Amino acid sequence: MFAFDAVFPQDASQAEVCSGTVAEVIQSVVNGADGCIFCFGHVKLGKSYTMFGKDNSTQSLGIVPCAISWLFKLINERKEKTGTRFSIRVSAVEISGKDENLKDLLAEVATGSLQDGQSPGVYLREDPICGTQLQNQSELRAPTAEKAAFFLDAALAARSTSKPECDEEDRRNSHMFFTLHIYQYRMEKSGKGGMSGGRSRLHLIDLGSCEKVLSKSRDEGSSFSLSLSALGSVILALINGAKHVPYKDNKLTMLLRESLGNINCRTTMLAHISDSPGSYAESLMTLQLASRIHRMRKKKSKQYASSSSGGESSCEEGHNPSLVAADVLRSAHG
Repeated sequence: MFAFDAVFPQDASQAEVCSGTVAEVIQSVVNGADGCIFCFGHVKLGKSYTMFGKDNSTQSLGIVPCAISWLFKLINERKEKTGTRFSIRVSAVEISGKDENLKDLLAEVATGSLQDGQSPGVYLREDPICGTQLQNQSELRAPTAEKAAFFLDAALAARSTSKPECDEEDRRNSHMFFTLHIYQYRMEKSGKGGMSGGRSRLHLIDLGSCEKVLSKSRDEGSSFSLSLSALGSVILALINGAKHVPYKDNKLTMLLRESLGNINCRTTMLAHISDSPGSYAESLMTLQLASRIHRMRKKKSKQYASSSSGGESSCEEGHNPSLVAADVLRSAHG
């Protein structure tokens, strides 16, 4: 028996999926916590369509453009009610291919260059205190939802999968991380004229379907692309707050750790499955992963509720269960 927070059939509209998955994460982000929404599943199930949709009508917009619109709407409401000042910046990074090439998808917009090419500056660095940090990525100011949407379009155009020469294998191993950085500033009520504030992030991740088997890189023996099952193990460990995360030296693992590994991250996972008999094994694995995350959250919620009267949570690794994970199932024809 599998249990989820919501289940969407293959004929569910984009508007239905967005309304059932985005609102709580956006609210958490505006309240100061990090948020993350991503899809998981095997190849050709419409994961990218769920995330980005089509721009021919508002009913067909995907999670990312809807999240942008709703985020700015909520921020404007918060401004009017509390006087809090907000500054929003956008970044977008792709990791692609068996060699896990990192690309800053907004580098051309940031420099004003029209020349195609990989940004040489973006890289991952392990910080002993803060953990994995993405360095030298472009972080562009987006004062309006329209500007943020413009950056989204630019990032999608710069992604390797938008190029005609991109083959099916490269498409499976392309992962895009689109992040909105929200900075808040407000006057202290003490009357001394001081300012307080903080930063939260909304990570919107389009995960590829990965390789069918774990494969070593052609050029670097220490680098490899993850299989779908290996990626599932990484996600489960990160959401659970496990001390040991498998494939920790993998670049995709490092990026996911930065997104999912934050103790204050409210995460929604959309699990995509197929009703095709030929996809039974992959769909079963996806169902089992999503169901385990769902059970994990319910268990931690009970632990948190039983210990909250004492003022300190007994949840494993300090994860607040209200910020761990929500599981949503979307089915598709195979």
